[in-house]
Amino acid sequence: MFAAIVNAIGARILKTGLAVTLAVYICTILNLEPKVFSAVSAVINVQPSIFRSFRNAVEQILTHIISVLIAVACGYALGSNPVIMGITTVLIILTNVKLKLFQGVAMGVVAGIFVLDAPQHDFLTHALTRSYVVFVGLGAALLVNSLLPQPRYGQIVLTNLSKLNVMCIEFFEELVKRFIKLEPMGAEEYERRRSLIKGQLRTTRSQYELLKEQNKYLKQIPCDVNETWEKYLDFNSKLFFKSQEIYNATQQRLDWRLERGEPPISNEFNKVLEMLGRGVDSVVLLNAKLYDYIINGVGMEQLPKNEHFWEELSYFIDNWHTKLTGANFLHVFMYVSVVANDIKWASRSIKEFPAMKESGSIES
Repeated sequence: MFAAIVNAIGARILKTGLAVTLAVYICTILNLEPKVFSAVSAVINVQPSIFRSFRNAVEQILTHIISVLIAVACGYALGSNPVIMGITTVLIILTNVKLKLFQGVAMGVVAGIFVLDAPQHDFLTHALTRSYVVFVGLGAALLVNSLLPQPRYGQIVLTNLSKLNVMCIEFFEELVKRFIKLEPMGAEEYERRRSLIKGQLRTTRSQYELLKEQNKYLKQIPCDVNETWEKYLDFNSKLFFKSQEIYNATQQRLDWRLERGEPPISNEFNKVLEMLGRGVDSVVLLNAKLYDYIINGVGMEQLPKNEHFWEELSYFIDNWHTKLTGANFLHVFMYVSVVANDIKWASRSIKEFPAMKESGSIES
């Protein structure tokens, strides 16, 4: 029942609600004011992982102490009026930024203003009261973060890696084949898919960073698996970048042909294009093997680097060069080189993954 509620609402949303409730309830029992300070402190410190929660808590405590000390010092030395509050705010922000304490600056400023808003003889009392309230919020957030089960980031990352690779390899394959057929993807479709992949890439990278933090204290994922996932994430990121290069090369090739009245494509050049088609088909097959290992835990042998394909491609390019020379050859060769080099990069990057025994599924 509880798991169903967490899945329906979201773990972090539920934790935030519980932390606020607990913080305000404790303040009510202890008769601490203002309770809203405690609630805000709890909201800020509820983080996706325990590691981040503790890190934020330490930063908030330091920021709060520094801010309150500055406010008390300014209050006793200069008094309390709107101008002094403004000067104190500037000092609090500058000091915390200088010390690279960014997370709790807003709370620190508010704490300083609350202190200065009190009568001068009550500055210390107000400072202590506000500190108690903030620390109650921090404690409530840490308690809730520690007691509630942490998300299983290993499985989340694996699922996101799967989605990312499917999106990237399909995008790459389609753009190469559109270059070969000289049928560029529509601008709207290109931007739509590009935006989707960028969003998935951001999500996957964010979840992977959370996994790395969680793995520092839970050790759910072996180090070699963790490194392989990071390498796989980088591979997909670069594959996405290469896809954009191919899209631009297709557009430039089409513009070049239109400027010259769309000259006929020679048989020799068609052979070059056929080789590019074979190359991208090979990349798709290699990617499927790598996907099966990373996502499904299927063993993968070390894949040998074979230069025969590239020698054959060079042979067809040389034949084509006998039919087309000068600036025309250089222009078209430049576009072909972009696609060929991106295919070569993808193939070799996959083959650079180490030999892998069957790993089985990741329970994390």
